[in-house]
Amino acid sequence: MSYNRLQTMRDNIAAIRLVLSLGVAGRTAQTAEEIAVLRKYAGFGGLKCILNDANELADAAKWSKSDIELFAPTVELRRLIHDYSHDDKEFNRYMESLKASTLTAFYTDSRIVDALSDALKYQGIEVKKFLEPSAGLGVFVDSFLRNYPGSEMLSFEKDLLTGKILQALHPSTTVNIEGFERIDPDFNGYFDVAASNVPFGDFAVADPAYAVSKEIGYRQASKSLHNYFFLKGLDQVREGGLIAFITSQGVMNAASPFVRMELVKQADLVAALRLPNNTFSENAGTDVGSDLIILQKHTGKKALSADEDFFIQSVVDRGTKVPSNKFFQAFPQNVICTDAKVGTDQYGKPAIVYHHNGGVDGIAQDLRKALDESLHLRLNLELYNSKGIKPPTPDPVTPTPAPKQEAKEETPKVEKKSSLTNTPLMQQYQEMKKKHPDAILLFRVGDFYEIFGKDAVTASEILGITLTRRANGRENYIELAGFPHHALDTYLPKLVRAGKRVAICEQLEDPKLKKTPKQKVVETVTPNQPPKEEPKPEPKPAPAPAEPPRAEPAKEIETDGSPDYTDNPDPRLFTYNLFGELEPIGKPRRQPKQAEDAPKPKPSVEVKGIPVKKFRPLNEKELEFYGSLNWEDNPPINGFYETMMSIAHRQLEEMRLEREAEEAAKQAASKGETINENDTVIERTEGDFIPGRQPRVAAQKPEPVAVDMSPRPFSEDIQFFHHNGSMVVQDGLVGFLSEVRKNGATFNPLELKPEQAKRAMLYVTLSETYQQLYNYEAETHEPSEHLREHLNQYYDEFVSKYGNLNEKQNVRFILMDANGRDALALERGENERFVKADIFDHPVSFAVDELTSVDTPMEALSASLNKFGVVNLDYMTGLVDMSEENLIQSLEGHIYYNPLVENYEIKDRFIAGNVVQKAENVKAWIDREEERIKGFPGYDGIEPYIAMAQDSLKALEEATPRKITFDELDFNFGERWIPTGIYSAYMSNLYGTDITIAYSSSMDEYSCDARRKNMKIWEEFCVRGYYRTYDGISLLKHALHNTVPDIKKSIGKDDDGRDIKVPDSEAIQLANTKIDEIRNGFADWLEAQSPEFKEKLSDLYNRKFNCFVRPQYDGSHQTFPDLNMKMLGDRYGIHSVYQSQKDCVWMLLQNGGGICDHQVGTGKTLIMCMAAHEMKRLGLAHKPMIIGMKANVAEIAMTYQSAYPNARILYADEKSFKADNRVAFFNKMKNNDYDCIIMSHDQFGKIPQSPEVQQEILQAELDSVEENLEVVRQQGHDVSRAMLKGLIKRKENLTAKIATIQYQMEQNRDNVVDFKQMGVDHIFVDESQNYKNLMFNTRHTRVAGLGNADGSQRSLNLLYAIRTIQERTGKDLGATFLSGTTISNSLTELYLLFKYLRPNELERQEIRSFDAWAAIFAKKTTDFEFSVTNNLIQKERFRYFIKVPELAAFYNEITDYRTAEDVGVDRPEKHEILHNIPPTPQQEEFIQKLMRFAESGDATILGRAPLSETEEKAKMLIATDYARKMALDLRLVDPAYGDDPNNKASHCAKMIAEYYRRYDAQKGTQFVFSDLGTYKPGEWNVYSEIKRKLIEDYGIPAHEIRFIQECKTERSRKAFIEAMNSGDVRVLFGSTTMLGTGVNAQRRAVAVHELECPWRPSDLEQREGRAIRAGNEIAKLYADNKVDVIIYAVEKSLDSYKFNLLHCKATFIAQLKSGAMGARTIDEGSMDEKNGMNFSEYMAILSGNTDLLEKAKLEKRIAALESERKSFNKGIGDSRFRLQTISHDIANNEAAISRMKEDAARYQSVVQRDKDGNPVNSLKLDDCKYKDEQNMGVYLQGLAQRTDTHGQYKRIGEVYGFPICIISERVLADSKETVQNRFVVEGNYKYKFNNGFIAMSDTHAACMNFVNALEKIPGIVAQYEERTAKMKADVPILEGIVAKVWGKESELKQLKSDLAALDRKITAQLAPKKEEQDGEENKQQPDTQRVEVRDNQSQTNSPKESMVAEPPNLYTREPLSSRIVIGGCGATPPGGFRAAGPKL
Repeated sequence: MSYNRLQTMRDNIAAIRLVLSLGVAGRTAQTAEEIAVLRKYAGFGGLKCILNDANELADAAKWSKSDIELFAPTVELRRLIHDYSHDDKEFNRYMESLKASTLTAFYTDSRIVDALSDALKYQGIEVKKFLEPSAGLGVFVDSFLRNYPGSEMLSFEKDLLTGKILQALHPSTTVNIEGFERIDPDFNGYFDVAASNVPFGDFAVADPAYAVSKEIGYRQASKSLHNYFFLKGLDQVREGGLIAFITSQGVMNAASPFVRMELVKQADLVAALRLPNNTFSENAGTDVGSDLIILQKHTGKKALSADEDFFIQSVVDRGTKVPSNKFFQAFPQNVICTDAKVGTDQYGKPAIVYHHNGGVDGIAQDLRKALDESLHLRLNLELYNSKGIKPPTPDPVTPTPAPKQEAKEETPKVEKKSSLTNTPLMQQYQEMKKKHPDAILLFRVGDFYEIFGKDAVTASEILGITLTRRANGRENYIELAGFPHHALDTYLPKLVRAGKRVAICEQLEDPKLKKTPKQKVVETVTPNQPPKEEPKPEPKPAPAPAEPPRAEPAKEIETDGSPDYTDNPDPRLFTYNLFGELEPIGKPRRQPKQAEDAPKPKPSVEVKGIPVKKFRPLNEKELEFYGSLNWEDNPPINGFYETMMSIAHRQLEEMRLEREAEEAAKQAASKGETINENDTVIERTEGDFIPGRQPRVAAQKPEPVAVDMSPRPFSEDIQFFHHNGSMVVQDGLVGFLSEVRKNGATFNPLELKPEQAKRAMLYVTLSETYQQLYNYEAETHEPSEHLREHLNQYYDEFVSKYGNLNEKQNVRFILMDANGRDALALERGENERFVKADIFDHPVSFAVDELTSVDTPMEALSASLNKFGVVNLDYMTGLVDMSEENLIQSLEGHIYYNPLVENYEIKDRFIAGNVVQKAENVKAWIDREEERIKGFPGYDGIEPYIAMAQDSLKALEEATPRKITFDELDFNFGERWIPTGIYSAYMSNLYGTDITIAYSSSMDEYSCDARRKNMKIWEEFCVRGYYRTYDGISLLKHALHNTVPDIKKSIGKDDDGRDIKVPDSEAIQLANTKIDEIRNGFADWLEAQSPEFKEKLSDLYNRKFNCFVRPQYDGSHQTFPDLNMKMLGDRYGIHSVYQSQKDCVWMLLQNGGGICDHQVGTGKTLIMCMAAHEMKRLGLAHKPMIIGMKANVAEIAMTYQSAYPNARILYADEKSFKADNRVAFFNKMKNNDYDCIIMSHDQFGKIPQSPEVQQEILQAELDSVEENLEVVRQQGHDVSRAMLKGLIKRKENLTAKIATIQYQMEQNRDNVVDFKQMGVDHIFVDESQNYKNLMFNTRHTRVAGLGNADGSQRSLNLLYAIRTIQERTGKDLGATFLSGTTISNSLTELYLLFKYLRPNELERQEIRSFDAWAAIFAKKTTDFEFSVTNNLIQKERFRYFIKVPELAAFYNEITDYRTAEDVGVDRPEKHEILHNIPPTPQQEEFIQKLMRFAESGDATILGRAPLSETEEKAKMLIATDYARKMALDLRLVDPAYGDDPNNKASHCAKMIAEYYRRYDAQKGTQFVFSDLGTYKPGEWNVYSEIKRKLIEDYGIPAHEIRFIQECKTERSRKAFIEAMNSGDVRVLFGSTTMLGTGVNAQRRAVAVHELECPWRPSDLEQREGRAIRAGNEIAKLYADNKVDVIIYAVEKSLDSYKFNLLHCKATFIAQLKSGAMGARTIDEGSMDEKNGMNFSEYMAILSGNTDLLEKAKLEKRIAALESERKSFNKGIGDSRFRLQTISHDIANNEAAISRMKEDAARYQSVVQRDKDGNPVNSLKLDDCKYKDEQNMGVYLQGLAQRTDTHGQYKRIGEVYGFPICIISERVLADSKETVQNRFVVEGNYKYKFNNGFIAMSDTHAACMNFVNALEKIPGIVAQYEERTAKMKADVPILEGIVAKVWGKESELKQLKSDLAALDRKITAQLAPKKEEQDGEENKQQPDTQRVEVRDNQSQTNSPKESMVAEPPNLYTREPLSSRIVIGGCGATPPGGFRAAGPKL
């Protein structure tokens, strides 16, 4: 039976109606009919229509043709749910739940589920406790209840309505209507079986325990719904229990193996079956691939089977790109299908589509067979039935110690059969047991310590671990117990305390990996020594080898026929390698036969107490790097990093345990508490705690007093510092807390010696006092001297008795406490001794220093601002000892009286901000006060204040910005600050009807409405797509939001008969044209308004945006009292502070932060240090922090120390942030009062941020996403499934993040100090451009160049920290950004800067999102062009920025921008040289290949594999990348290419050698930059190639040429820099990242070589800044104070084109920052690193002909215009047809009106009326003999019931001469066909009353039916006349539309003419003679004064003109800004290259 959407919808509605009514009645389904109705519910997985608008009948016009039949049921569904909802909130919850379910709800057919449950039943599985985590209607519950009646059932269902139906159907089971993630933790390990069809999707799940897990698989599972259900389900079943889940193919096909690895680590694979795509077709109407996976929980497994190894591995077919799983390649019979073909999945990706011709019945039948086979083969029924616990052997006997000889006597005789009954493992064990018969032997096997025989029985009783049996050969069994190796520290003390001697044996090799024949001789293998034969068979222990045996390739392992010790049924063994991949452990290669006298090898065994490592240990560098990372604040970037981090942390923990064990062993040995017997270390226990020997006669010792050491409730109140593991004191006992909750905890006493207990009690008192002191002062900001006195007292007592806290004997003991690291931070190291932390002396969580005096009035002013936030004259006079009058006089010009606050304000605050509003308010105050005292005779006292206020007003008016007139403004349609009434007026004028527009600021959403729509809306501004119609109102909303609808069309049907939907390019372009008409017409409409209107609008703009003043900060008065200029001069040559530095510091002090935008080399580092120190000195900041790049941070710290030698600086070196030291460092920050804390960006990212702040910010983002989601849902018909899923996915991910943070807050994991607790109150961010990737929300998801809206964790961490500070101060800023490239690439980065630093100001301007900001300051361009496949594609980007001066003013208000020229830095001038290089023959050939690749997309042309689907979308980016590599060196493309003497490397080497010789005497140095082909040891690279040429061809010594990548440490980096400055290194290669920042090696620099062009202007500036900076002595003295910057450009490549674009962007950015924009609009260009170039420009540039580029642009523009004309003509044609239709309708209506009027006149002429004017009935019936009304009425009623005219009109009588007829119609009623009769009166038309039906209960009414019909004629005529009048009103509009002429015809004609002329020119140029002449005519002479162009072609008269090496006059104008055209990207010389951009 096929899926019927309409019937499914009806069934769903019926089920919902019933379940809601049952809920009202308070009962469940009871009758069979009710149950049947509910069971028909099938969910809405195939019914996307419920997303559409269905609130009123008018919404039906928006529905697609395929969905329109579902409109009425959808309306009914909404109304039904609304009627049963208590309020709108509940209704919205129901609807949201239903809509979300459309993505995941697909219910399973009961026949499939029955096949599963029956198969389990058949195999003997008994289920008592069953879990259904995603129940739907409970199909799995029904099936399992049928087979297992009486079982305990627990179901989860997240959808609200489905959950209610589930409850109604299954009243006897437990149903939870919530997500599976909410299951109670008590259910872990509870259920026998969990089975379900789990939901699928890449949604994050709000389960924080998984999200923060250190296991990779769990963290990945928390990000995808289907994977999560598997791991969570596995957690819920008991040992041996089963999970059987139907899921998407994504679980087994996913590329990442970690989830599957985690599954098979914890469970055995029982079955994996691939189901056909039509499994759900009948039930859910969807074809989707799915798998059935059954797993059996088995946490004690030790190895994986081959099947499980296959299960882990996913594969991708190279040809078809189809993903699959290796398991199905190995077991094709596990794919249930009858046929298969390559197709696509539901997301359009390649997939194998499986089909079963037998339908669901056939699928179920084959599924049963496959399940029976898999379950029979792999199900471990014994494990299931035993629940993982095997019964112990009968009569267990506790062994007693016995002499060795007795042990030998008791050895069984059967040992002779060891070759049959003993595995090699047991042989080793038995030999070791002979050595220690009286000890419990712990035998290491893999990751476990195993215990055998009687030892196992004894240990299981003492330790409470599971006792099992295992086969030992063919006939015997032996008892077995064991525990993981890492639990040794837990279990060993228990055995010792029980009086048992313990021997620990480490297995060094797997005995099965070597052939072990009869072994009579034991070898002891020692590293670096030959084997030595021993006379006795006992093994002599040997030291552990450095590495474990290396795994061999997988081969068949020889065995002796006995079972494998791993209990693995598969003969192949697998293990995880270092990368988390499974590798087979094979049989070792056969060794060469040894000499007869040579001893035969036997596995060596060592018995000792230290575990050995399973894998190759990481080396020290690997440990240092990966161990320093963690999951919380520095997450891994990929799976490899995650694996390495896991290994590193595990190894560090093992190393720590080793150290502790060694120390314990040494201490025990010193006290004689161990026995070393043949190197076997055996511990003895005496008493309860100290290991030693158990006394033989226990009765000889008096029994100790019994002390209750059992756990008990903690009797004290739980404090904020109590955590799991906290050491506390209760009832005179020391112990630990566990199970800590808000209202209680469990106290676990410790057994301690008396002296140990005393030390512990004193420590606990000290620790708790510290916690109380810090918390009290942090919360109240008041010192507690009482607590501080106690803290000092307890600390002094502890130190006097037991030594410093950090002494070795105390550290281990203190770290046992969860708060131990906090306590250790109470000391710090100084001069090799421990001293008290600052908290012992004064509070460290807030500032307490109180200034009593200052030296100058300005310092008094700063102190006043800090303490009070205002100018407090009383306080200031006390500080500086001056009178108030003198103080005011001294501060004249610095403070102004503000009458609005009745106090003085500092100039930089008073004359700042919105000065327009401030001046108006001050003037109003003056006028009001003057009016008040106007008639006052005496002295009022206000006069001096009025005078001061007038002075203040004058200062404000002088500072007011020049008013921007209306003519200067550029308006965007949709700017949020413009009142919506203006938009309404404009649109009402445009549409010719009233339009209402409203704006919701919370959702950043416009809504539009028209009460009366007209032809303008329905026709002129309407686009009709294949599926939907977008009328003028819909397009208006898009115009306001600056978006374009995504219109689809169908290009046919797929194999399943569904539409194949593709974008309708023609309709999209037409919609874009109409939207542009709306948007562009707004400015014209504004222009036509009255002068008063314009004035009012411009005033509104000026008040909002042009009202800001940036104060002129003058810091010349600052003296910087602590600054040590002598040391700065000695170390850095800095002898004075620039005025620019003083001004910037003063700005930062006054504002509390800002942006220091100073060019490279202008002293930002010193600004940062001085500002931080001054903030601290003046009390403006309590604990400032500086963060810088890793390469620079050491230099920053050195500069700070040099500037302020006496300052207390906390500098975070590399060791500080190692895993072991990080917490201690955080506590240092928290507990000490440093002048400044300095660390790197990476280290800052590891600081835990305040969970509360994180939650607040993420909640705001979530609210924004939910608002966008609501907007999208309100749009209904405009929403695509992908858009909805994307928003829901982001919402779920944010929800999961918030839940994770909440979980961490509750758990307080690791109790690490977070940023908020550290007390940092100002952050200086050096090189802040590295934090530009901040998250933001936008609707413009298709716009290029916006970056990643999700942002990076690094940037988010900085936002958290800054918000923490801003929240504390209640003000903007709180941080200082320092960078010479604050805007690195695009002006859109400005918004993110404002989001960091000015959130409150953005809110004031009503800018709450990026879209609101872009609506004011940016213009989006939509470019339509043809792709290589001739498809019209749409490209959008924010290319133009408007209102630039106001944008610049907003930026400059908090910014100090200075260039090197502004500062007056004595630095060299840049001398730019463009070095042209002709392409080599091989490059020419490759260029042709690139052009063919760009045309066809065939990657095999380039010698690489075909493009994948993902690569296809990025084809032009790939092509651009290849072109870059080709230009640099072809060997980057393919190493097979050889060297060429004319390639770029050879040219560069020659130039380097020239400069080397020229400045040899001065040891001039050079920088060489390239981000491609960087140095990699052992690989060919451009760096090494140029170095080779310099050495071999030019004789330059190798040691003078170095690569920055060789520096692996900060020390080596400093050495390189020093070597460059001294001239020992003459040439330094590097990339922008590694060499572009933090390298002050400019002293001898004479040249910078740019081998290739970076993507961003900031990168170019950073590169050049290495040499062009202050301190370049050689350039100043010997190179005319110039540094040559050589740009290498290969012709016909992208080199020069990219350099030109970067120069353009750099100029725009510089002009914006300086506020020197000549225009109010700028154009950014159209190329970026994420998209590459467009096809047309790419082809033209590679061709080397600039005319071809112009031709490509012309052709693109012509094609777009022709397409637009076609769309326009189509629209006109539609309107013409509409006009014809309306004209025809008007004519028909007029004719009908005329004929109806004739009937009306005829009737009026004969009608008779009574005295009241009512018509008299003159009815005559032909066949009725009665004439009275009563009988005629009965007669008519009889006709109506019994007549059948078979569809023909039949006369029955007349009235007033008008014939009366009856007609019969056949209709269906209650599924039966019946006859229905209607009556009409005939005139020119047939007239009816009551739709032709006569009254069946009233004979009078029945007879009057016909007169009433005639009486209605005038009303019908009026309706026709009204309708005709409306149509006539539309005719002029339609005629106007039809008469419209396409306005771009002349432009198109001109473009075609230009193209024809260009074609002629290109044709002429192709002729050789013409080409030569053109080359002569166009030859230019370069101007070498500032910029040179070097043409390096072999022939000077070459006819070719380089595309990339641009014509010389492109670079001859000075300065750079003068050769940039605003709005374009470069100048256009005659015949030369012109970059992309409009002509101005």
